[in-house]
Amino acid sequence: MKKNILFISPTGTLDNGAEISIFHLMKYLVQDGYHVINAIPDYHVQVQQDYISTLAKEGIRTIALPSVKWWWEDAPGGLPGTHEERVNSYQENIAALRKIIVDSHIDLVITNTVNMFQGAVAAACEDIPHFWLIHEFPEGEFSYYKEKIGVIDSLADEIFTVTGNLQKSLSFLLPQREIKSFISHNEVVSIKLKQGSKKRFVSVGRVNDNKNQIELIQAYQNLENASDYELVFIGGWDETYKKKCDDYIQENRLTNIFFLGHKDNPWEELTSEDICVFTSKIETFGLVYIEAILNGIPTIISDNQGYMTAYNLFEVGTIYQLGNIEQLTGILQDSIKNFSQQKDFVVKQRERIQNVYRIENNYAELLSAITEDNVRNKKILYYFNSLFEFKKVSERKITHLFKKIIRRTINIKKP
Repeated sequence: MKKNILFISPTGTLDNGAEISIFHLMKYLVQDGYHVINAIPDYHVQVQQDYISTLAKEGIRTIALPSVKWWWEDAPGGLPGTHEERVNSYQENIAALRKIIVDSHIDLVITNTVNMFQGAVAAACEDIPHFWLIHEFPEGEFSYYKEKIGVIDSLADEIFTVTGNLQKSLSFLLPQREIKSFISHNEVVSIKLKQGSKKRFVSVGRVNDNKNQIELIQAYQNLENASDYELVFIGGWDETYKKKCDDYIQENRLTNIFFLGHKDNPWEELTSEDICVFTSKIETFGLVYIEAILNGIPTIISDNQGYMTAYNLFEVGTIYQLGNIEQLTGILQDSIKNFSQQKDFVVKQRERIQNVYRIENNYAELLSAITEDNVRNKKILYYFNSLFEFKKVSERKITHLFKKIIRRTINIKKP
């Protein structure tokens, strides 16, 4: 009999790689006969209603839980509300997830991204398996979770990370544990590109500091006859960073640079004469890179760890050293000069890439683990589960006790 699985999702939107990837996994599991429920934070925004409707069409039930903050306190996203309100919200979310587990006869909880702990705690309290899927390198804005690695280890029956450099990084932090892997998945439907009239450099993705579009603008500025080509950005933006880009463009009197904003299907904006350029500082994998090459578009990527993981799998595209604007300018120039050869090469590689990049391959280890029924030891929080039933205990006392439990867990894990 197929299992009932509860997923804990980070945002309840389909505007990020972690959510897109896990949506396709949930859809695949439903098609294979599993019963899937998905829990998200309820922020009362239309984009989440669209998300819930999209999942419902695939047979996935989504439960939106009111939340002051859904992620760990020190995770990205600031500190909305008061400390007391956040603690109260965390407790309510854990209690609600426990109720879902009991009422829906959940057999397995899967937390998607390192950023939430409520599902892990709820699973421990109800003594059912919990898998943690980690997409984030423990550096930059996600360096906060390094100090929590002992807790994560103790609350996960299995830990899966994006294959490659992230898997190596987590294996170093947890040398006693086998870190299993997956490849972030998206169902890419290759489209017929519109006929282009001139060469364009195109960046797809949110305009923000991490995506690092200013580096592409600077390299474009240094091109010979730059005004002969267009530079196009497709994606919404962070206002502060967008202003930084606008100010640079204005100060340097650059032309033919266009920001198109968010598009539901950005690839419909691409043409047969386009070259994709992705300059991110940090990525775990880089779904947008895969989408570009599967659409037969010559692609240039920075050498961040996530892009390099994807490149090592598919070996298509051109790499430049992050921060080396002179090198990037040279590669942009070469991509114009050698456009026909690069275009022919990437088009010829599509069938090979499609055969490799299949969901049953990308999630092979996770799909295998889902089918198993391993004997487990009860997690320590099981013996303190009454703390998370939302009884009349002061929040300060619960928070203090929870911290003691975490310290105790870490000490137990130490050799």
